[in-house]
Amino acid sequence: MELIPSADDKDINRVVELLTVDYHQWLASMKVLGKVTVLTPDQHAKYTAYKIQVDVVNAAIDAILDKEARDIITHQYIKSTRRKHTVALFQGRGMSERTVDRRINKGLLSISNTLKDCGMLWPSEK
Repeated sequence: MELIPSADDKDINRVVELLTVDYHQWLASMKVLGKVTVLTPDQHAKYTAYKIQVDVVNAAIDAILDKEARDIITHQYIKSTRRKHTVALFQGRGMSERTVDRRINKGLLSISNTLKDCGMLWPSEK
């Protein structure tokens, strides 16, 4: 057993899917369920599960040590912008396209390692 498990390509691909699809679906479902005045036990359980998942993903993003990588990941995935917009924004701050891509990869690896280490890299819902 590894002390701190290392993420592999499959884990990183899962994190990309999680950030581009699942995370935003969880937020949308939480928003809808948050407007319901009385939740059924099943709805309450879903809301609670989604809240935990969103909080864990946010904590994993906050745990990225490289501030530039964290900012790029937040812009690319949490604000849900296209890669070209992210690259353009950070090129305006003096980064090359390759540097932006390296920071994205560094951030995704960090999130993958954090979620895997915590046992919270959930399987795909598909």
